[in-house]
Amino acid sequence: MIDSLAEAPQRDHAESIADELSALHRDLDGAGRDRLSFDAWVPRSARKQRQRLFVRSSVDGVPRLVAKVPLDLEDTMVDREWDVLSAPAGVGVPSPQPVARLRRGFAMTYVPSRDFPQAMSEAPAHEWPALLGAAVDLAAVLHTSDGDASRESAAEVAARYLPGLAGIGPNTLRYLDGAAVGPAHGDLGPWNLRVDGDGGLAIIDWEDYRPVGLPALDALNIVLTAGLVAFPDYVDRGFDWLYDRVFHEDNPFRTAADHALRRYAERTGSQVHDLLQLTPLFCRWMIRRIEDQGRPAGHLFFGPFAARFEAENGDGR
Repeated sequence: MIDSLAEAPQRDHAESIADELSALHRDLDGAGRDRLSFDAWVPRSARKQRQRLFVRSSVDGVPRLVAKVPLDLEDTMVDREWDVLSAPAGVGVPSPQPVARLRRGFAMTYVPSRDFPQAMSEAPAHEWPALLGAAVDLAAVLHTSDGDASRESAAEVAARYLPGLAGIGPNTLRYLDGAAVGPAHGDLGPWNLRVDGDGGLAIIDWEDYRPVGLPALDALNIVLTAGLVAFPDYVDRGFDWLYDRVFHEDNPFRTAADHALRRYAERTGSQVHDLLQLTPLFCRWMIRRIEDQGRPAGHLFFGPFAARFEAENGDGR
């Protein structure tokens, strides 16, 4: 019985999904219902659209499968993630493995251990370079996995992120001209990275994957967003204070971030300075993406970081 959901309709929905997972387990590993347990959740966020119900099954107490089901009947992004994960070549990096379609949504293998923010917050600061380095190494594998170079320019690809490149100044556009085009996860914040007990990483949540995207935005997402984990006091001190810690002050996070960006640049044939000059594009794309999901973005760091970076690098308006 699933009782972890407060709302009865979601609880009933989760029970139905648990029945489907039970049938899967009978076929996959012969586990009967007496060996199975389930828990369910709807991620907490301000999202008004595209809410998802997750149901995890465990065999003898060990998590095995996770079902991901859209609660919005018009939501097609979960179907899209199934298509991405089920492609013949897969995604080329450690990730959940698709198992079966459900009546709505799909079941995939459970990716164990902790999410990246938890691992980083629990680690001493001297281990941050290794953690962030492993994260960008994995991103670089994804970003260089496609041997067929796109004929599109980075500006053409970027215009699909931000129609008309709205709000992007000439300095950022100048560096966009030399940016790489290729496979991109599309939402590679630290919360979509999982860390196992041996330090190995996997990437989850492939709804926004683009076979032809801007890989640099993934790298910036990993590194800049990790600043929220390194400096939790930003909640009280504000985003200007956080910006100074991330970009200007000598501190253990800056050491880790610089190390990670250098590793990423070496593995992708890019330049750290050129990557950082795309910060306003990354921030404004994230704002648009969040607002398109029906969520507010004004309380997040993206807007203040974009404005501050533009003011310091010739795009201030």
